[in-house]
Amino acid sequence: MPRRLATTYSGRIAAARPSPAGPSLTVTVAPAPPPTPLDPRGYPLPRRQLVCAAARILRSQASPTPLLDLADYLRTLRITLTAAEASEVVKALYPDPPLALAFFRFAAVSLPGFRHDAFSYNRILALLFRTRADPAEALRLVADMERDGVAGNISTINLLVGMGGGGVEVERCLQLASKWGLRLSGYTYKCIVQAHLRSREVSKGFEVYEEMRRKGYKLDIFAYNMLLDALAKAGMVWLTKLSKYSKI
Repeated sequence: MPRRLATTYSGRIAAARPSPAGPSLTVTVAPAPPPTPLDPRGYPLPRRQLVCAAARILRSQASPTPLLDLADYLRTLRITLTAAEASEVVKALYPDPPLALAFFRFAAVSLPGFRHDAFSYNRILALLFRTRADPAEALRLVADMERDGVAGNISTINLLVGMGGGGVEVERCLQLASKWGLRLSGYTYKCIVQAHLRSREVSKGFEVYEEMRRKGYKLDIFAYNMLLDALAKAGMVWLTKLSKYSKI
């Protein structure tokens, strides 16, 4: 029986030259890349050294093309990033939001075999939320999700509601939640109430408040006070009805 080697090797032809004895080939041999580690549930674990190396390349001031440098680096290693690793790279680039967004988009179109998931989308949306970016940028990312067939989760909806105002933005988020088969949580309802109040749509905010109460959810004390204040400033009769509730 042939003896099996403990390490698997792969090679590529580096050069081919004719000779009197026949064709001569030069082959470059390298060990196969190690498999991506998995957590107990079977999800890929981020390779921390790879994440740190990628972030370091992208933050380098010595090169005018750090994104291309990263692509070359990964090509040399014959590996690509997972969605979880891309999410960690985005997190490492939080101090530089434009670079983080550029990397996020570059990974989707330029890294072979790479595909974002809901969690990596949530990471970049969270960055946009923190930096008070234009909601139109978030909507462009949602369009990318729909184009690539990536379904968001309830955290995606919460972030989108928090970034927008009321009216059209909230309705769009509710449409996405329905399309993705998501059930609104109490926290999501709170975000929607606050989005309407920020847009001075007090009556809509109160309608959502009543709906969430019918479903057994409650506002926290801060959102409740925000609603009371908005009703009082608007001089709305619903304030009397609201004050009769014994519980938030």
